[in-house]
Amino acid sequence: MSNFDISGAVFNDQLRMLETTDPAHADTFNPLFHQLLQNDVALRDAASIFAKNKNEQALFLLNLRRTGKRYGVHFNAYSVSPASEGTRLYDAVGKVAIPSTDTVRNRNDFEGESVFCGLEVNGSVGTDGEFVVQYIKGIDNEFSREDYDVYILFLTQWIELSIDANGENLVISDEKFPGSFPEGAAIRPDGTVRPFVAMAKYMAADNDDGVASSITGRNAAHNQSHNGMITRFHNKGTQYCGTTAQDKSHMDNLFLVAFATRNSQSVMAGCTSYYYQYAATIQESNVERIIISKAQAATLVIGSVVSVGNATSLSGGTPYIDRGVEGMHAKANRVKIVSIEDYDGENSIVNIDNGGQKFSTAPTVVDDVPCPTYISTMPWMTGACDNVLASCGSPVSNTNGKFPYVLFGVESSIGLWETISNVIMKITNHVMIPYICYDCTKLATSVTSDYKAVGYSVADTQQSYKYISKLGYDPDNPCVRHGVEVNATSSTGYADGQYTEKLDQAADATRAWFSGGTLYNGTHAGRFCASLVHALSTADWTLAARLSASGRCAQKATA
Repeated sequence: MSNFDISGAVFNDQLRMLETTDPAHADTFNPLFHQLLQNDVALRDAASIFAKNKNEQALFLLNLRRTGKRYGVHFNAYSVSPASEGTRLYDAVGKVAIPSTDTVRNRNDFEGESVFCGLEVNGSVGTDGEFVVQYIKGIDNEFSREDYDVYILFLTQWIELSIDANGENLVISDEKFPGSFPEGAAIRPDGTVRPFVAMAKYMAADNDDGVASSITGRNAAHNQSHNGMITRFHNKGTQYCGTTAQDKSHMDNLFLVAFATRNSQSVMAGCTSYYYQYAATIQESNVERIIISKAQAATLVIGSVVSVGNATSLSGGTPYIDRGVEGMHAKANRVKIVSIEDYDGENSIVNIDNGGQKFSTAPTVVDDVPCPTYISTMPWMTGACDNVLASCGSPVSNTNGKFPYVLFGVESSIGLWETISNVIMKITNHVMIPYICYDCTKLATSVTSDYKAVGYSVADTQQSYKYISKLGYDPDNPCVRHGVEVNATSSTGYADGQYTEKLDQAADATRAWFSGGTLYNGTHAGRFCASLVHALSTADWTLAARLSASGRCAQKATA
């Protein structure tokens, strides 16, 4: 059994007992073991020999990455120090994490280790809420990012979170320690704990059958209201829903511990400052391109997504060019820029892939007012980060605000809000409190008895963005965290904005939770950015979500 005792690795009891519980397989498997972490073929063969089904194979591969270590970070209370940066704790001490790009692979000591190791698979959620692995990347030739839903599997996080006047300590591990509790996504409806959790790799897009899917190379489905998502995702099966608070918490924990900062945009900004609209400077007909000034073209990114169209109404006597206007997409609707080239000394040609559909860039007319043809930047397609060279990073630049990023294999911040499906913000007597539902089959368009009140109230930001300096925390509902103090700046505290209406003047109502920010939110955006001002029925071009495999959970584990 010496080959099982890899330095720094701790395996579960079942694997350690392999010699006695299944000696035949042990004799076959043991000689291969020393090759596994260096030899993909040996890894595939060993997984196939040892495991009886795909879920067992996946868990086997994840268990190879178990360490039993505790990875932690301490963040000062804002009153102690406003700095966003934290201090590494326990087995995170001395580790370095730098995001990569599509041309440079940087050092990330957490990559491939313990709860930070993501296993890419195709799979689905069973009617009982359990994840079912179909194919494993690197194991099965049938694995596909285009044809089947793609998820990233992680070992379940065991969390220790302590908060006092000095700040908070967050510690995560792949093993249970005294005082730790399992992450919310891993708690089954019966209170037992799942060995791994699944996060959809991509924001949800429609597949060829119009069904919500986690697949690459598609425009994420937009206009996703809280209420509309219930029907949309239940069309795939009542065990499905949009992004949950548990999903968000899982990824937030990975970020906070690995990068040891609350200012997520200082590490990976996401697509949060890519909000341009330019009118054609030279009109053409029967083309699949638009000519704009050179300076304007220089701000655009080849491979990014744009629309071309014209205003169909006026606002204050001028063309109304909001991206929510259908006419702004009438000539080219969310298509990629394929190249940018010089036209003359002052102008550039932006060539787009419009599927061969030609158009005119001449103005249209509304009420005798000319409405120029505009090109508008739009959110990225899913898979924009597929060529990043590591599990964390962005194409080209991590911090210029134009590109999405991938966080331990999960693509994020493509330029859209991520609507949280299982939380409703309820205003009663001028106080806003989050309510969470732990069973996606019972999601509703109002707060029902299936929703649990979270034990804090949200800071009133008075109809403006204010930067979060402290997050609320309820140990009975630990995955729901909102700003309870908003005294920070764009470079201190959490460095992310939170927006509520004037709660001291608000009538009793319910509001949706939009998370992360869009391509126009700039420094307000980030992992903890939250817009909490819109009705549950609000749907527009900025709103999307991802499939969740954690819709059916319990509030607490039984042991």
